Amino acid sequence: MNVEISARHFELTDSLREHVDEKLSILDKFYDGIDDVHVILELSSGLSRSHVQLRGDRLRLDSRAKGHDMYFSFDDCVSSLERQLIKFKETRHNHPHRELNERKPVSGAWYIAAEPSELVKPLLLEDAAELKKYTTNAAMTEFEVSGTDDNLIFFNTETDSFSAAYRTSSGATQVVELTRKE
Repeated sequence: MNVEISARHFELTDSLREHVDEKLSILDKFYDGIDDVHVILELSSGLSRSHVQLRGDRLRLDSRAKGHDMYFSFDDCVSSLERQLIKFKETRHNHPHRELNERKPVSGAWYIAAEPSELVKPLLLEDAAELKKYTTNAAMTEFEVSGTDDNLIFFNTETDSFSAAYRTSSGATQVVELTRKE
């Protein structure tokens, strides 16, 4: 990723340059197709303005922000670009002919935790047609409101995977991704 930083009407400090580089490295984790980043930081009439342009493979994103602090206005730009990158990836990778990322739940199948957790016993998905779609927070809330000690198996709309909400030994609600037991 080629980064070009321009400072207008002020001297660019090393700490501000490091802050810009650190925040832009986060964007590279969201999408690795970013080729060029042009950052324009401007100080005029006591107001800090930031403008960031991302360019890459079929990617053209811009963000502008202003405020009384240069760090704050630049952070606003980066937050906006994070949202734009997520939306770009969703529209580019979620095609209507793909169903649930080509993973369908199987009734009567056993599922286990895909990552280390306190959920060590396999879970039986009895009826795949009854599988609800939740975000992680919504599933945790639903599980806590239900007041049951069982597990809640659901399709996680944030990660496009099957997950389970369960109660840990300390009594907290935890969510873990599931994989089919072979």
